[in-house]
Amino acid sequence: MIDLNNIASYQENNRIEAKKAAGGFPHSLWETYSAFANTIGGLILLGVEERADKSLRITGVPDGPGYARVFWQTVQDPAKVSQNILRPEDVALHQVEGKEILVISVPRATRRQRPVYIGDSPFTGSYRRDGEGDYHCSADEVRAMLRDRDDAPADLAVLSGRNRSDLSSDTLRQFRLLMAMRQPDHPGNYLPDERFLPAVGITGPEGLHPTLAGLLLLGKRKALREVFPQFRLEYQEEDTGFRLATIRPGAPENVFSFYMMVSHRLTAVSALLAQTPREREELAGAMREAVLNAILHADYFCRGGLTIRRRAGELLVSNGGLLRVSPDQARAGQAADPRNRGLIQLFSLVKLATGTGKGLRGIYSLWDRRGWRPPVLSETFSADRTDLSLPLPPREFSAEELTRQQVIEYLTDHVTAGVKTLAQGLGLSEEEIQGALDQLVGRDLVVRAGRGYRLRA
Repeated sequence: MIDLNNIASYQENNRIEAKKAAGGFPHSLWETYSAFANTIGGLILLGVEERADKSLRITGVPDGPGYARVFWQTVQDPAKVSQNILRPEDVALHQVEGKEILVISVPRATRRQRPVYIGDSPFTGSYRRDGEGDYHCSADEVRAMLRDRDDAPADLAVLSGRNRSDLSSDTLRQFRLLMAMRQPDHPGNYLPDERFLPAVGITGPEGLHPTLAGLLLLGKRKALREVFPQFRLEYQEEDTGFRLATIRPGAPENVFSFYMMVSHRLTAVSALLAQTPREREELAGAMREAVLNAILHADYFCRGGLTIRRRAGELLVSNGGLLRVSPDQARAGQAADPRNRGLIQLFSLVKLATGTGKGLRGIYSLWDRRGWRPPVLSETFSADRTDLSLPLPPREFSAEELTRQQVIEYLTDHVTAGVKTLAQGLGLSEEEIQGALDQLVGRDLVVRAGRGYRLRA
């Protein structure tokens, strides 16, 4: 709540809207009600005007009780607004400078309430707040809010128009190998592919058609772009020029292969940034968790896809789709409300997801414990995106150092590997891998092992 006795010190912004309302309710009042409800909430001040210098001035309303009564009648009229999300205490009269003003505190609507709209159609009457003004939502923004209203996990839907040939056999093999390593006693390990796929939810019960989650996890590039026209996964590094993107030939096709490549890269980054083995382990785990969190909560129908950018001193993880709970709830891990429950189930098979919402809370806890600048979780409503910025230790290293470290990390996990296998697993060229191996052999850190290489014992 603002200090109404010091109103001149405030300006209109994304949380405050002033309306003189001397002759009754302006139509824009309801646009602002919708806009605040569909973004982060805010205060509507009736009987307050904005001066030319942007400061606010009390003007008062002529009949405070009458204004309050008419407001309650209107906000509960479904012909005017889709729904009333206010409590009695959210609308209050205040005496300031001898004048009455009506203060309406509009909360952020829950995902089940959005979109809050005026009139008879969400596509013509939905608004959002951007800076000091309200803007009319695009059809894509409305569709995104409507998708989020449904409690049924959309990614468990079976795609009857697709078939098993749309799934990458290479990624399936990679997934099953990791599952067997992480859960050796799981009964699914002993099933042939045609029975394994429906058993775990990658395809529907008959095993003929993939689920949305199964296609995201293992799908081929062409099929993914046909089902999700905006599908895009990208990882970039500003300091080394490294880039992984699903739109490039030879790059990871689906969310599982993308996660595995990015995970290897960030593990190597942490080894170069951290000062102790414990810090290295914690930093690597937190960065991987941030990426996985975005993968599991992204709306893959939204434009922009999922992008990860690492620069000196920061990792920025950005995904399509807004938070389904408030930022405070997300940071505290108090209310898990995952968008892609099917993906969570699949990633849990390789011990990478729980769906409890505690991952983000652990990230904030680690940064606080280490005394680093806190992460920043934010939403961009005009673009339907969620961003997480993780400040990183500001230590510099070269692209060659990072490539060598990636090779070391990969050989630590896989014991032996050849140049082609390393290149495919790390998203690097065979020339880059061979150069790194030659340097590591020269430093007596790696030795040949048949046709491949291994770390020196």
